Amino acid sequence: MFNPSTIDEFKSAVGKGNGFARTNLYSVMLPSFGNLETSRNLSLFCSNVTLPSRQLSTVERRINTDLDQVAYGYVNPNISMTFRIMNNQSVRTYFENWQSRALGAVSDTDGEYVSAYPDDYVQPIHIYQLRKGTALPLYTRDFGINRGPINLNFTLDLDIGTKGVATYHWILERAYPVSITYETLSDNSKDEISEVSIEFAYRRWKGEELNTKTLGDTTAGKVLRVLNKIF
Repeated sequence: MFNPSTIDEFKSAVGKGNGFARTNLYSVMLPSFGNLETSRNLSLFCSNVTLPSRQLSTVERRINTDLDQVAYGYVNPNISMTFRIMNNQSVRTYFENWQSRALGAVSDTDGEYVSAYPDDYVQPIHIYQLRKGTALPLYTRDFGINRGPINLNFTLDLDIGTKGVATYHWILERAYPVSITYETLSDNSKDEISEVSIEFAYRRWKGEELNTKTLGDTTAGKVLRVLNKIF
């Protein structure tokens, strides 16, 4: 006999899972290439990221009248990230320099390039899913909508505190940026922040649950602290 789940069972399941995962609590870690500050800032400026996915590659196999799809491998689609651009263009420079490690110019005048070995430019990329930390609410100021171009999607939870706990970790192995897409500049837009979209290719990915890893200051905590000084 079918027994539908009860509200108590639902609440119990949510409690055992430490609550629902929030799409706006995340952090990314990109290679530093000798400049740790730029690498850390990229996490601050990352406005969205697609998580890695996986699809089975199959081939048809027919036995008598039965047709089956037999798996023989994986396909790992590229992922994308979007970053906000500062006036010093450090984000653009970072990814353009990363691409030049894969295909470097031999001559600026002749347009000749040389391909590098993958080991010279592939790097791991880390993506962390976060949950609210245990710190007390520190940011209660309402930044509203009348703040000019500043709209960093942190109107969500100003009580996130200063500490963030990573609950899950994805690592992209042997990743590199295959595509850089800039936005269109227009005099019709007002107070819009410039952005760049990056598409990454990688060999494989894996995910793991994290129970105790604390990342220290979260992206929200850092940005809100800056906004607190501005306003």
